[in-house]
Amino acid sequence: MTVVLTTQDLVVRKGGTPVTLVAEEGLTIVQTRREAGGSRLAMALADRFKPYSGTVDGPGFKRTALAGADFIDTLERQVSVRESIREQVAWAQPFFARVPKDILGHKYVQPWLEPLRLEELNVDKTVGELGVMDRFRLRILLALVSRPNAELLVVDDVDQVKKMALRRQIMDDLEVVASYLPVIVTTVNEEQ
Repeated sequence: MTVVLTTQDLVVRKGGTPVTLVAEEGLTIVQTRREAGGSRLAMALADRFKPYSGTVDGPGFKRTALAGADFIDTLERQVSVRESIREQVAWAQPFFARVPKDILGHKYVQPWLEPLRLEELNVDKTVGELGVMDRFRLRILLALVSRPNAELLVVDDVDQVKKMALRRQIMDDLEVVASYLPVIVTTVNEEQ
């Protein structure tokens, strides 16, 4: 297996517990303690947060997609799904490229629809009209769209999906995504 990210004595906040991690291809689950800086850890792994101490050796900011971190990817509930995706595509591609109205067919979007079970996504709905599962899947999709050349996907706090059965479905989706690119998921639960 190929190593995609390592940390050595990574501390995300003063007094925090050092984390040493080796993430390989496929799906890596990182268990954190509740209220112990799990989101900061995810953001540090994705090169979006400077840790207090220690090192992270991974793909870096431009090659790491980050989903689930409320600081980064909170969705506007009144905006349509279509416009949410179109905006992310517009930021991800060259400024002069046209963003099509049929956004699900776009080359940055289409490859992730099946792995995330979003083939039937109704882009005319507002984000607030989506169910919990599709809303979380949309956040993952937008992260992948934002980094079309991603070498790693970091998903923060899968526990945001409260029901265990639904969370298991998200984890199943992430296992499929992990067959395309490595995925690191943070969780406070022992069972996933």
